[in-house]
This record gives sequence, structure tokens and C-alpha cells, in this order.
Amino acid sequence: MSTVRFNTQFPGYEVLSELGRSNARILKARHLDTGDLVAIKHFALNTDAETLHRFQRESQIMTSITHPNIVKVRDVQLEADLPYVVMELIEGGSVCDLIKEQGHLDVPTTIRLGLQMASALRVIHAQGIVHRDIKPDNILYRPLPSGELHFLLTDFGVARLHEQSNTLTGQSLMTYEYASPEQFNDPKGVGPATDYYSLGVVLYECLTGKVPFAMGDHSGIVTFMNKVLSEAPPAVTVSTSGQSLSPFTDLLERLLTKKAADRLSDPDELTWLLKQAELGYLQANRTNRIEQKAVTATAPLVTTRTQSPIGMPPANVVSTQETTSRKSIGGLPIFAFAVFVLLILGGVYYITTKPGSSTKPAFESGTGSSSGDQQMAGDSVTDDAQPDTLAARIQREAEEAQRREVLRQQALLAARSVTVKVPYYKTGLFGGIKNVQLQLENPTRLTFTYVLVQVNYIKDNGKIYKSEKVYFNNVAPNSSPMQTAPDSDRGTKVSCKIVKYESPDIPSDSDSLTTSIPTQPIN
Repeated sequence: MSTVRFNTQFPGYEVLSELGRSNARILKARHLDTGDLVAIKHFALNTDAETLHRFQRESQIMTSITHPNIVKVRDVQLEADLPYVVMELIEGGSVCDLIKEQGHLDVPTTIRLGLQMASALRVIHAQGIVHRDIKPDNILYRPLPSGELHFLLTDFGVARLHEQSNTLTGQSLMTYEYASPEQFNDPKGVGPATDYYSLGVVLYECLTGKVPFAMGDHSGIVTFMNKVLSEAPPAVTVSTSGQSLSPFTDLLERLLTKKAADRLSDPDELTWLLKQAELGYLQANRTNRIEQKAVTATAPLVTTRTQSPIGMPPANVVSTQETTSRKSIGGLPIFAFAVFVLLILGGVYYITTKPGSSTKPAFESGTGSSSGDQQMAGDSVTDDAQPDTLAARIQREAEEAQRREVLRQQALLAARSVTVKVPYYKTGLFGGIKNVQLQLENPTRLTFTYVLVQVNYIKDNGKIYKSEKVYFNNVAPNSSPMQTAPDSDRGTKVSCKIVKYESPDIPSDSDSLTTSIPTQPIN
């Protein structure tokens, strides 16, 4: 293949700027006919015709795939002196950029990334495509108005080109660190399980800020390969920000298994384990908050008696612990403080009116009582039974709150199995969409007051022309209700997604019963 200058012209596109270069040069360009902004990636590859043909075939498959978590491939040209691929432009950046800026990603963002990549792998593996080079550089993101990040997988098939055109030592170190064991010892046996191993390395790095096995400046490739092939990854416990990572132990072990045949490689199972990790993380945080509140609320009252001067009655001095405790009681909810006061009054009433005792307080009795008797009476009022009773009540309330939170998380997890699809719609001869039928599938035992669905009407160029909202009201358990969406005067395709729901069967938290869920669009 002849060498050409990097200012090669791309027919039909206006090059605006260079976005970056590594083993390929990435350009920002504008499509002259539509005005769409795109990214053009072209390669200086010296590879055989068979590999180029395979890359062409896989790239053609990618041009037919439209998925919210896959960067859309618009065009593939391998006949040029430098083969190039035209893709949609994602302005946000890469996960590699995020990790460099933040050190690591928080747990909710990592879970969101994992769920969206599981959805992307489901689609490409069903088409017989193995990515082979999943790493933070090849996962892009765009920020959403909600503040969350939307992740997209890119660079399909490019790794296979590099495997054919470069020696092992000519590849990037980043690729080494995300490569599966079989990519070192059995390259011909690479399959879908390879992508799941690489995704496991990405999730590990997102949580901890480092990869399981790093290729140091002074360690050779043989030493590094031996670690990948034989050593277990270091266990994850706590992130650099203090977040407990124990809920991810099982997930990471399953993804980073050495033998491809034993490795987790099913998108449904990956989704389930990510949901379990999310639930465990939420429960751990909830329990910690409840325990901290309970400890603060039940700090004991300690009274220290000091020796008074001769001839003076004993004086009570309140210690520092009592001062702290009173501040804590002041911070309790009103009902807890009221219960505490009632318990004290009840104890006083019991002591002064129980059978066999005088109805008058000891200090008013005609017989009088010794100072020691008065001391014993005073001690009985401030008996330890009252703080113990309050502590037990707070403990019961904490356990009940934890139980309700577990039920709420289980119900929220079940609610995510509710889906929506478009079984039928009709397009006009000159564009426009009519008779859009929406079908909601509720396979759960939950009743929903309403489920809100967003319907997108998409033009030929892939852009959304407009969006409409459709409500499914009073959705019964195990039901499949239908609704008709409004017509559109433009558009050729329809997508939809669930954006919000409300259910009386989901125990409420301190905020609201209404829940927004990041369900992916369903074409």
C-alpha cells in the first residue's frame, strides 16, 4: 500500500479539525449534503486483502445497526489509499478522559456504564461480531440534561485490523492491559467471552482507578502475560473515596475468569449481577446511615456527683456526655422526644401512686424521710429502664425502615422488567407516521397508577423530528395494555422508552413515589 499525505480529501465531506491521533487519525468533518457533523477515522495499515475484506463485511453489518449505546457507522471506504470509516460525532469524550480527570467513577455511574455496555454487546454478538478491543478509549459518552452520562461503544473491527498489521510489541500498552488471556495464548479462539473480560477490566478500573494488571515501565511483556494468564486480580474492597465495593466482588470474579468457557458471557446474567450489585450498594449505604443516626440518638445520659463543701447538700454536675446527649435528643424527630417525655412522666406517676406508698411526694410526708431515702427515690425515677426502652424503640424503627427499603428496592428492580414496544405503525408515501400502536408489557405483580412513555419520531438521517408523551393509566399486574400514539407529519421510524412511573405497590422513600427510570429506547 502506498504512503499518502494525511490531508487526503474525503469526497462529500468538509474536514473541520483534527480531534486526535494514535494508531489512526480522527477528524471532525461536516457532511456536505446534510450538514451533519461526523467523525472520520482513517488508518495507516499494512495488512492483507483477506483481513480488509473481513473488516469491510463487519463494517457493513455495523452500518445496519441502530442502537442507543453503539456509535452509528455511516460509511466505510477501504478502496482509498488510507482506509477510513465515517461515524456519528460524539462530542462528550471518552471514559479514559473521565478516569484521568476524576481518578475513578462513582458507583452509580459505573453501574450505568455496565448496563449500557451489556445492551450493546447483546446486539453486536447476535450479529456475529466480536469487538476485541473494549477499553476506556473506545467507550464514549455524552452528558444528558439530567446530569447523567450516556455511554456508546465504538471502533468495531478495528482491533482485528491491527492484529493483522502490527506485531505484538507494536500495539499500545492500553490494549495489553484490557486484553483477555486467550488473546495472548489462543488468538484463534477469541470469541464473545473476550469482550466480557475486557469489560470486566474497564469496570474494575472505573471503581478503583487502576487496572487489575498494569504493565510497568520496567516489566517485560512476558512478565505481564504471566500475570494475566495465572494470577488472580487483586480483590476490591473500598474505593479511593471510601465507597464499599464488596457488592461487586462476585461480578468482577465472574468477568475476569481466566478460562473463556467458564467466564460470564451472557448479557442477561451480566445485567442481573449489576442490578444485584446496585441493590447491595444501596442497602449498605442505607444501613450505615440508619446506624449512625441510631448511635447519635441513643448516646447515654451520664450524671457525675461531686463532693460538696462541708455543711452543704450534695450537688449534681452535668458531664460533657450529658451535654452531648441533650444535643442529640434535640435533633430527634418530635414524636421520639414526645415518647421520651411520656415515659418519664409515666415512671413518676407509677412511683408516687403504686399501692403501699404514700400519695404524697416524700418531701411532703409528715413522717419525713432521710436524705438517703430521697436519694433512692430520685434514682428510681432516672432508672436505666427508660433509656433502654427508647433505644429499643429506635432500634425497632430502624429495622422497620431497613425492611421497607429492601422491599422498595426489590419492587424497583421488578419494575425495570416492564417494557414498551411498537408492534405496528404506518408511514406515508411522502413521509409522516400514522397509527402508531404502543404495547406495554407488565410481567410483574405490581400495579401502576400510570406509566409514562416517550415516543420519538425519527427522520431518514437518524435525527429525532419530535417527541410525544403517552400515558398508560391504571396498569394491572401481568397485563399488556395497548395505546395509540399521536400521528406525525414527518419521520420514517419510531422509537419509544419508559421515562416515569408511579406504583402504590412500591414502598415510598423520603422523597416521592414517582420514579424516573433510565430505560433504553426500544425500536
